[in-house]
Amino acid sequence: AGCCQGGWLKKRSAQPVCMHGIWRARPLRMRRLGQPSALRLVVLVAVLLTSSAGEPSSRRSGAAAKSKDVERRAAAKVGSLSARPREREQADAAECGREGLRLPGCGRAGDVRKGGQHDSLGMYSGSLAMTRWMGTMGRTMLEGVDTIEVQNQAEIMKEAANEAGNRSLAGRITGRFLHFQEEEERRGAQDDPDKRAEVRRNFMVNKLHIDATAINHTHLRATRRGFPGRTKQVAFLFLAMDSLDFEDVWDEFFVRATIGSYSIYIHRAAENSGEVALPLARWGAIDIDTVENGWCALMGVETALLANALQDARNVQMVFVSHNTVPLKGFDYIYRQLVENSQTTSKFCFADKAWHKMATPETIRNELRRQCIFRDFYRELNPRTLKHHQWVVLARAHAQVVVKRAGEALYAWKNTWGVAAPDLGHMGEGCSDEAVPGTALLQEIEATGRSTGNTWADLTRLGVEQQCLTYVLWRHCFSDTALNHSEPIAKEFGDVIKYGKVDMLTSKDFDFFKSALKRELNGYPTVFQSLEMDYLLRLSREGFMFARKFKKGIRVTANGIAAPLEVVLPAIWDKVDEQRASHRVWSRLSTQGVPTAI
Repeated sequence: AGCCQGGWLKKRSAQPVCMHGIWRARPLRMRRLGQPSALRLVVLVAVLLTSSAGEPSSRRSGAAAKSKDVERRAAAKVGSLSARPREREQADAAECGREGLRLPGCGRAGDVRKGGQHDSLGMYSGSLAMTRWMGTMGRTMLEGVDTIEVQNQAEIMKEAANEAGNRSLAGRITGRFLHFQEEEERRGAQDDPDKRAEVRRNFMVNKLHIDATAINHTHLRATRRGFPGRTKQVAFLFLAMDSLDFEDVWDEFFVRATIGSYSIYIHRAAENSGEVALPLARWGAIDIDTVENGWCALMGVETALLANALQDARNVQMVFVSHNTVPLKGFDYIYRQLVENSQTTSKFCFADKAWHKMATPETIRNELRRQCIFRDFYRELNPRTLKHHQWVVLARAHAQVVVKRAGEALYAWKNTWGVAAPDLGHMGEGCSDEAVPGTALLQEIEATGRSTGNTWADLTRLGVEQQCLTYVLWRHCFSDTALNHSEPIAKEFGDVIKYGKVDMLTSKDFDFFKSALKRELNGYPTVFQSLEMDYLLRLSREGFMFARKFKKGIRVTANGIAAPLEVVLPAIWDKVDEQRASHRVWSRLSTQGVPTAI
């Protein structure tokens, strides 16, 4: 129910006591046993690394005593180890050994021995300094502890590590990290502070130029009116390079559809796409003219697709689809939900709000808590610019607004994008297609004098539903739900060791976004290379209509038997409980969006 800041937590009967500190009452979200957080893993690894297993007990005790002297001398230079007086530490250690638990630096109750020696793990005082420093760093990120305390403990750990560095793996790793930290500070002082800003600025200028060029060449053309009584349609707007990864699945999808109840538009980005047969041509797909585009610059493509689809008056719902997306429901279900039940509303999947203004502490926080990393850094800067997933569904009236106001909305988003998560030195946070459509709609309600002044109320007034109809898995976003697909922590730590090695600590040029480590962690977003039948069935029972980021050729396994996706999915469509699925629509692609019972 709270935390002990600046002191030690001691157990006395069933009531914990905060010794020499301040008890801060604050609700903490506790996890079930058996699902340890990444923070626990870090602490466990620190303890294991600080072990001097294999050395004689007398030698470990001698090293412990010597390191204790080093730590005491260092503490005299830099001041108190923490907010409580240094001389109370030994008394607290004795109490810890008799009655309770001390955090950090005291293992199980009763395990502390004379001289700071932990007999069961062979810990020495230099290791305790490292553990305390890690604990203070964690409190700094999560509770805002004074950074002076972190610096003081870092100094203590540095001197202890230098003295005991040759005696354990932990000492060598600690010394290497501190040496790297000092080297980085020296380099940072010499580097031009404008270089990182210039790289970021050039990235943004390039992406904005691509989007603006495509938008400026797109205009609302005259609408071709349908014959009276003609069936209303769902327009499927595909963004592809040259072909679709699962054309066989889509063939089976459209063969079950009523002719005249859908339309297909495909934008192909590849320069040689004309040499490849147009996907879904047998179902009347329209190949639209290629517009300028690039990674993280697809708003112009979306505008062009919408402008083409709006020429047909029968198109009332516009669905954006990627080249590696598959339908999780049959056509009839999708048509009933979009056209018959909600023809005039759009469906947006908004991101959870970021807790920090900087990307680095935000990422650390979410990794430690194993929470969704797909976050909105925009709304704190401008509540009218919200981050959402790219794969929205637009009603016809809203599609017209997006095309009409795309340029103006791009400019408004640019002002927010330019200052969001400024510590990302090589790129911007998020992309245009993840904010401009929603921004355009909010600009429209303001321009027409219908705004309430509240962003969420305005979205409701506009007819924007908070629904996530395309499933995509970002790292940790479905933790603690039935759709959790995270790898065990032990495997992820193994990937860090294997692919990240020490590059993250020793190489200034290490780029996580281009590294093998990012690919192996596979959560930005997740690319499914194989799939269990059980998980696919769970997805189909939810309100998702589509799912993306499946690798071409993926096979579904059940009881050791693998089958192609184009064989498995049609059988699943036939078994969907439509009433149940329609009540299981997620409002966020994260734990926060779990459908509630009606």
